[in-house]
Amino acid sequence: MIALLALLGVAPTQAAVREPLCAWLSGIAEAAQAQADGDAAAAEIAARRALGARPRGAAAGRASAALGLALAGRGANAEAAETLETALAGATQSARAHLALARAEALLSSGDAPRAAKLFGDVAVSGDLAVARRARWREPEALLAAGLAPEAVPLLEALLRDQPADGAAPAARLALARGLRELGEDVRAAEVYRSLWLERPELPQGRAAGGALETWRAAAGPVPPATAAEQLARADRLLATGWPDEALLALDAAEHADPPPAPERAAVLRAGALVALGRFEEARRLAAPLTGATDESDRRGALLVLARVAARAARVDEASRLYGELAALRAPVPGLPGWRQRDLGDEAAYLAAWLHYDAGRYARAATALDAFAKANRRSRRADDARWFAAWSLYRLGRGAAAARALAKLERTSYADAAAYWRARLARAPREQRRLYRAAIDAGGDGWYALLARARLRALGEELARVPPADARPLPEVRDPDAAARLAVAVELLGLGLRTEALEELSDLARSWRIRPAAPVVAQLAAFAGDAEVPFRVARDHLLPTRRTLRWAHPEPYPELVPARATAVGLDPSLLLAVMRRESGFRPRIRSGAGAEGLLQLRPATAERVAAVLGLPPGLGARLGEPEVNITLGSHYLGLLLARFGEPALAVAAYNAGPAAAAEWARSRAGMPLDAWVESIPYRETRSYVRIVLTDWDVYRALRGDAPAPIDPARVVSAPRGGVAF
Repeated sequence: MIALLALLGVAPTQAAVREPLCAWLSGIAEAAQAQADGDAAAAEIAARRALGARPRGAAAGRASAALGLALAGRGANAEAAETLETALAGATQSARAHLALARAEALLSSGDAPRAAKLFGDVAVSGDLAVARRARWREPEALLAAGLAPEAVPLLEALLRDQPADGAAPAARLALARGLRELGEDVRAAEVYRSLWLERPELPQGRAAGGALETWRAAAGPVPPATAAEQLARADRLLATGWPDEALLALDAAEHADPPPAPERAAVLRAGALVALGRFEEARRLAAPLTGATDESDRRGALLVLARVAARAARVDEASRLYGELAALRAPVPGLPGWRQRDLGDEAAYLAAWLHYDAGRYARAATALDAFAKANRRSRRADDARWFAAWSLYRLGRGAAAARALAKLERTSYADAAAYWRARLARAPREQRRLYRAAIDAGGDGWYALLARARLRALGEELARVPPADARPLPEVRDPDAAARLAVAVELLGLGLRTEALEELSDLARSWRIRPAAPVVAQLAAFAGDAEVPFRVARDHLLPTRRTLRWAHPEPYPELVPARATAVGLDPSLLLAVMRRESGFRPRIRSGAGAEGLLQLRPATAERVAAVLGLPPGLGARLGEPEVNITLGSHYLGLLLARFGEPALAVAAYNAGPAAAAEWARSRAGMPLDAWVESIPYRETRSYVRIVLTDWDVYRALRGDAPAPIDPARVVSAPRGGVAF
């Protein structure tokens, strides 16, 4: 506020603040900040002060907009609708559509559905803004509320036909079913409910559709009981989307249907759900008789379950054989998501060879992995196989052979890793330095570049860790449509509509127009206090300068992260690095394994951490709240660090669980840290540790701190006692 007054040439004295212009400016600024903070009462007070200072003209229109938004925020919808109507008369083009949408929502909430529907319709044709698309889905909802089902139903059908994958589509399908019932088309309504219940059982709307069907059936409606085939389809979808508990309930319901389900398909799905829940022996007993199933999908599903169980139990030869049999089949596996189906054969063939490496059978692994790479040159796993074949030779002590194998990877995605380990194998200091520099050149700010810098530092050579400061100004956005979208976002931020502004920026970031506008989008989103949009834009569209690294490594929740981290002895930069990898700063994201929120805690883990802290039960259901998630997640990571001592081991335990990390630490105690990380059996955890520790170092560099204390030569020790969940 002081800076704004200075720009206007107004001295910020008490007398000046009493002047109408200054009172208006301070009121508008405070209302916008309060609106962004979700404090509608404070926003209303500030907006009324601004309106009182400038009750006429464009200034009054801006104050009316702030007041209308504040009134809507505290539920005074009738007054909000009236005030926003005044604001719309003088609104800028950039803000008009969003203010109209806010007024439509206020009208709908105050019971004036017909006028709300009309206004939603007007906003829906206001261009390609995100707000226009939102209005298109809201218009038929308002028409239904107005009792105008004959008008709402065709709109809903058209939207669902044209945009079936839109995030608003599930709610629209529920609305369509309600509209059809109002039109007396009960059979079609039941079909819509049923298809939603079958196709999206993992969503709240899918569950609501199921509840509507049950209620309607109980009232003697035209709703037949679910068939066994339908329950199997639901179980398949639930398992594929990470809801194994719900999948088991659907399978139980299928067993009670008449006629009962196909027994082999039901058994395969149940076995898959049991594996997902860690009930491996039950899964094995169910799947074992199905390896001779007549249906290839069932047979392949059984082989996958048995291979996973055998690998888990370290029965390597059995698991390798089963993965080999699985790779030879092509039918889709029940309960497996599409992205895993596509590469399953390739992945299974690779695992059949790689499992020998995992078991420490390095001679056999080197042969099998080399054979896989030669037989599958176009496989996305070919370079992985070559890398682990070379690493197997390293573990066998065959340094010269390993160096030759690593040299063949210099033009692949493993170039930095190959150069680093060739340097570790080299005897001449000059050759070591050359190869460490090659690893840095190939790896940029990645893991092997970090290790190479540490090795060179030990040799007395210090290299910069991040690109120098980027002094160039942000480029001008020449695309008129992108520039218009950015102007809308700026206007919305000025009104305190942070969520709506970020929605427009996020929408622009997903469009083909993003490339020339990417730096401005990232900067504006970062200015708004967002972490996700700058992170995504910098990662996907921008070269690594210091500025883009800052966007790609945001520091959200400054009121929470430093305090929670330091309270448990954590470097806040390490906690941010874990958060970046776990969720990409999306507070309500949920993984297929059931982990939730910024730090991706499972509810059961959260409850146990809460118990350690002496907090009441129930916090596991609130992991979408940043304060809860950061508090529990930071404490859990702190417990792991207290047990393992070494950040790399604690991070591995955070990803794979403390039991697995403790076993790796015990069995490989005495190994240098760089080799220990390379030897982590789980590919996901190995990658996770590298990325998190690298990001930790980048965060520290951006803050001007010393390099992260990652010493590749430090020897790993066996773990102490401590947290085991």
